[in-house]
Amino acid sequence: MREINIDQTDKVSNTFRHNHCFENDFLVNSHESDNEEATKSSELTETEIKKQLASRLAPQPCQLIGEDVSYRLDKKVPQWPIEYVLIWFNLIGGSDFIKNLLENRVDGDLLLRITEDELRDDIGIHNGIMNKRIMRELNNLKQSADYSSIDSTGLNSVLKSINSEYSVYTYPMLNAGVNVDSLRFLTDDQLKNVCGISNGIHRSCIKDSIQKMSGYTENVDKPFDVFISYRRSTSYVLASLLKVYLEIRDYKVFIDMKRSNDAKYRHDVLQTVKQSKNFIIALTQDSLDGDIESLDMISEEVATAKQSQCNIIPVLDDFSWSSPVPDDLKNLNMYNSISWAHDYQDACVNKLVKFMIK
Repeated sequence: MREINIDQTDKVSNTFRHNHCFENDFLVNSHESDNEEATKSSELTETEIKKQLASRLAPQPCQLIGEDVSYRLDKKVPQWPIEYVLIWFNLIGGSDFIKNLLENRVDGDLLLRITEDELRDDIGIHNGIMNKRIMRELNNLKQSADYSSIDSTGLNSVLKSINSEYSVYTYPMLNAGVNVDSLRFLTDDQLKNVCGISNGIHRSCIKDSIQKMSGYTENVDKPFDVFISYRRSTSYVLASLLKVYLEIRDYKVFIDMKRSNDAKYRHDVLQTVKQSKNFIIALTQDSLDGDIESLDMISEEVATAKQSQCNIIPVLDDFSWSSPVPDDLKNLNMYNSISWAHDYQDACVNKLVKFMIK
């Protein structure tokens, strides 16, 4: 059985489509071996990497004339090492660009983020037809990819249920912090500018489908734009700053300055949470440390915000999710968060506003 010469990709591709199918062993056996091979691949020359790929792509005859053939690469594309990307490019006829892919260390994560302009300017695919063909193959890959390692709420399945083609938006939406819970609160502007969905018809279809989802509620009857939750002993300053910045921008903000445990007062506070479109929780270092009783207010407010389908946005100032977090607050890290930088407060607030529901 002869080896495939990667320099003769077009010939191999035609032969493959009409007479052969690839049977390769690139299902992931261990993450350690993947990492080691990816490191070695990045140090190889273009000629060496082509030889290595050629030795792994020996075909076997299988009489599938006119049929699509699965390449059998691991479908967990976000976890692909550089070597898998090179193999994939070779399989779709893009072996001429292996050197540039290697120099730019394009792994699965970067492959899913890459744009048509970046293919042209950074990978060197100047031929317009070739560029479009590779983008078509890339969209097919996005639609068949397995995102389960990062998609804990099933966002990809929801997008596919609207239209199978919309799964191409899964990865950018996940990277923007969108999940099934926050999907229903997205505005057209957020779908376009935050999630990168430039096609207006696609945005309209997604919005129409979201409105039909179980539990969808409009926010027009909520008088407050923002409720700010915080812990007095650690995050009062951050919460106060957020209130000032948002009120300057004409948002109606509620913040509980008293933090009283009086039952009637607490009931009124939680009612205000229900009447707020956005729920911002200010988290600083040690905000969630300490005894459970002292965190009851925050826990109650978060639980109420979830039940009321508020748009939840954590704002983090020197806060790490690796620090101890109570069980009922652990899933806060699933929401789109803002990292607060004191030297760039205006920029932080501008980003925060983009994530808010108007």
